[in-house]
This record gives sequence, C-alpha cells and structure tokens, in this order.
Amino acid sequence: MRELVLSVIAFLAYSLASTGYAQDWSFAIGPGVTQYLGDVNDQKLGGNRWAINAEGWYRLTDNLHIKSGVSLYQLSAQDADPVRLRSFRSTNFEFYSSAMYSFKRGFFTPFAYAGLGATTSSPRGDSRLGYFNLRDVEPEAERVPGLVGMIPFGVGVDYELTPVLSLVVDLALRYTFSDRLDAMRREMITVDDLSPLAREYYAALSEEQARAINEESFLRGGNSANNDLYGILSVKVRFTPTSALFGCVDPYKYARPTHKRKVKNYKPL
Repeated sequence: MRELVLSVIAFLAYSLASTGYAQDWSFAIGPGVTQYLGDVNDQKLGGNRWAINAEGWYRLTDNLHIKSGVSLYQLSAQDADPVRLRSFRSTNFEFYSSAMYSFKRGFFTPFAYAGLGATTSSPRGDSRLGYFNLRDVEPEAERVPGLVGMIPFGVGVDYELTPVLSLVVDLALRYTFSDRLDAMRREMITVDDLSPLAREYYAALSEEQARAINEESFLRGGNSANNDLYGILSVKVRFTPTSALFGCVDPYKYARPTHKRKVKNYKPL
C-alpha cells in the first residue's frame, strides 16, 4: 500500500512540475453528490452525501488528456440489517490521476477515463450514545486502515460556454482495494477478541447487541466477498487560462476569423 501511495504522489508531482512546459492546461472545480456501496447497505448504492472536487487537465493530443484531482467528500449508509445496526458516516479526502479519452461533437465533448488514486478512511459508527470512531473501536478486532488505494473510472461531458469557460458533468466510480471503508468485513466476529471499547460500542447499538456480547460467542458481521465502492456525480466549471496568465495556448484563437481580406485587382487613380 505504501508503494501504491508513493507512486500516485510521484505521478501527481511530475504532472504539476511539467506545468512550465505545458501548452494546454485547464482547471475545474465544483460540487457533487456521493453514494456508497458496501456491506452495511447490502451492496446497494445509496446514502446521498456531499462532495467538492477540483481537477487539473493537461492536453496531450486532441483526444487524450491527463487529469489529476482531489476531492473532499462524505459517505454514509444505514445498516440494512435491523439487528446488526452498524450504520456509519465518514468524511474523507481523495487524490488521483487518470488517463482521459475525449472526442468533440460541436460544443459538446464526451469523455471517459480510468486511473489510479488513494483515499483516506475515517468511518464513525452511529449508536444510541452518539458516534464512535471506528478506527479506534476496531469493531471486528482487526485494524481499520486509514488510507486505501482505489481505481477511479467514469464518463462525462464537457459543454463549451465560451473559449475560456466550459461546464463539466462527471459521473465517477471509485473501486477501492479494501472492504473496510465501513469498518465491516468479517462474516463472524469472535466476542472474546473484542476490546473493552468495542464492547462498549456494541452495547450502545441496542439492548439486543448488549445482550449478545455477554451471552453469545460470535456476532454477525458483513460479507468478505466484495470490496467497497463509492460514486461521485459532480458538476464543475472548467477554466482554460490565457497565454498572459500561465503560458498556455490562447483560447481565443479558435474564435478569430481565419480568412484574409480580399484584395481588389485594380489600382486607385
């Protein structure tokens, strides 16, 4: 995991360092809505929460771009199991780089992309006594990672408002390399392995869970067969700087007439 994160950071640093040689940089920022799919909500997308996303796009060819970005976002899910009651919420930060292919159709430019990135993970479990930090609780007697690798991929469309500004609608999914964004993975949890804090957490979920940790040997957990996934639907404004600001291509060159003035074939008196 450490090698993955270092590789992503190195790639982002290289992309930003090449700005001085860039001829086609643009920058996008805007809000979004997230949904989560994992063990807590029985592998069904749901739990609308907020996100804010910012990206830098670098044009390699007319159709190929490299886009790197960061997002601050929330995830949330209500437990689908009425007995387990392990609902959670988290506020995370992600960063990534992707290869993007696009093709222009008038003012519209559809695109698709895939890449590599990482996200923080800070799940908090809801209970009758408020929220518990599940990284501290370790509700399955196993470490809950604070940083997780992921593969971002998605599709979208860029609509050109002016040669400088455009509106971007981006539908993205993040496939993570972990099944613990919600701190749930093990199908059966051994009660004797739980810490005092974990026992306090389960007791705060419900009277039935409080009875179970005192009378049962095992607690029901999740499904270890699938990793967690989340999606972000974002709407962003993309800005292409002029040559006076960042040394980029003058965006107004596409709006200037290219025909030359017709010369008359006679001399004045």
